[in-house]
Amino acid sequence: MIETGKHVKIILRNGAMAEGIVEEWYANEVKLKSLDGESFLIITHPAEDIMLIKVFLKEPEEKQEELQEEQIELEQKFDATHEATDPHDIDGVKSLAQLRIELIKQDRKIIAEKLKNHIPSTGPGKVQYGYPGLGKKPRTK
Repeated sequence: MIETGKHVKIILRNGAMAEGIVEEWYANEVKLKSLDGESFLIITHPAEDIMLIKVFLKEPEEKQEELQEEQIELEQKFDATHEATDPHDIDGVKSLAQLRIELIKQDRKIIAEKLKNHIPSTGPGKVQYGYPGLGKKPRTK
């Protein structure tokens, strides 16, 4: 039994994957709420149908906040080092370059985390089809 409110990813016997927040978890039924909060998934025979369960210990928002805090600390450290460093000091310039590389790596981590945890909107957008430029034009005399 998994605690209510936990974020889980489930792989079913038929190869389908399900991800959501646990609402109910009983021996004969599992109820998951979708990540966008708009629907529920009910698995009626979990003992037979579920092959693998992944329980997320940290929520994506917590990871994102930690990465943002590290980014701010690195930027502050870079700014302090930049102000205190003499442009002609080779060791100071090397430390600035190293801090800049760490900032770039941190940016990449943040972007990767956002891409990994992105939840697309449900359903396709509304598309309007038509013939471009073939509308009626006013006549001029």
